[in-house]
Amino acid sequence: MTGHMPTTVYRMLWPKLRLPITAALGFVIASLAIGRLMPIAALAARPSTPTPFADTALWVNQVPIQETGQELVAAAAPARVQALYVKAGDGSAAAAQFSPALVSEIRSAGVTVCGWTFAYGLNPTAEAGVAVAAVRNGAQCLVIDVEGQYDKLYGAAQLFVRTLRSQLGARFPIGLASQANVLQHPQFPYSVFLGPGAFNVVLPQMYWLDFGVSVDAAYATTIGVNSIYGRPILPVGQLYHSPQSTELARFRGLADAFGARGWSFFDLDSAQPQALAALGAPLPKPARKAIVAPTLHAGADGDEIVQAQELLNAAGARLPVGGFFGATTARAVASFQLRHHLRPNGALTPATWKDLLRFHPREPSWASGPPDSAR
Repeated sequence: MTGHMPTTVYRMLWPKLRLPITAALGFVIASLAIGRLMPIAALAARPSTPTPFADTALWVNQVPIQETGQELVAAAAPARVQALYVKAGDGSAAAAQFSPALVSEIRSAGVTVCGWTFAYGLNPTAEAGVAVAAVRNGAQCLVIDVEGQYDKLYGAAQLFVRTLRSQLGARFPIGLASQANVLQHPQFPYSVFLGPGAFNVVLPQMYWLDFGVSVDAAYATTIGVNSIYGRPILPVGQLYHSPQSTELARFRGLADAFGARGWSFFDLDSAQPQALAALGAPLPKPARKAIVAPTLHAGADGDEIVQAQELLNAAGARLPVGGFFGATTARAVASFQLRHHLRPNGALTPATWKDLLRFHPREPSWASGPPDSAR
């Protein structure tokens, strides 16, 4: 979301390549014995949604000249949102519209203000400085929009995250607004932006009209794959391209059904009056839907395998983190499954992900370059 509308064509996923696992049971048992001798890694606490993100929100790309914060809140009022994500910067350039006066006016009207910035990875330190400046101007949280420009840039992502945290502290709420489908973007460093001590929530940009699919299909190929990073998922829908009121209601209803503590829509600038009214209309309480992580087999590659390898290492394995699901990783998965009373088939199943996510990922330094899968 850089001011122009995304045009990526959404492609439905083919299942990941299935390859047989030929690891011998004896090796698995030996690995289990070794694993029992290793010190137990610290287990991860279940993450909660920080208060500023536990709201419904509208994005604001451009604040009209001379429009006050009170007028902005009034424009968003039909949608009954509790937060506004106002653009505060693009790359290393701060947006003058995100002024202390505007932020104060919005907050005085009882609405939460998050600053959102677009990051390119060209100058991570300067881009982090723009986000920090938004906080100094009164932002109660940050949303960092990071898309394909960051493909392969694991080292830049790590520097960006560490710079932000060193200046804002470990507790300040930061969200990653990312490309929705992890498996379609194997070279993007989700595992860094959502790694230990990094960002608190993920906001996948689920623009179903751009993707050319239904709202249900957008959810089906987004929620489960994002769950492997162990962060609360806050869906982002679209108000541009004139979505139907029924689509907006369905998007909100599915967010509630999957247990999201908040949702947001891009953006107020392009919203039609009927769309804002649809967002503010009451909805019946939906039936709860389970979030199911993907099943991945040997032969898969990409950042989701980087995440799995980091988690396996936290649980006692000693894998090189390269992003390829080969025989060595399959044996480590089978050994982990055996220790956790799961069927030791060597595949990353939903139950395996669930147990893996009890550990803090062991993230390596990417200063010397990205994982092999992103080269």
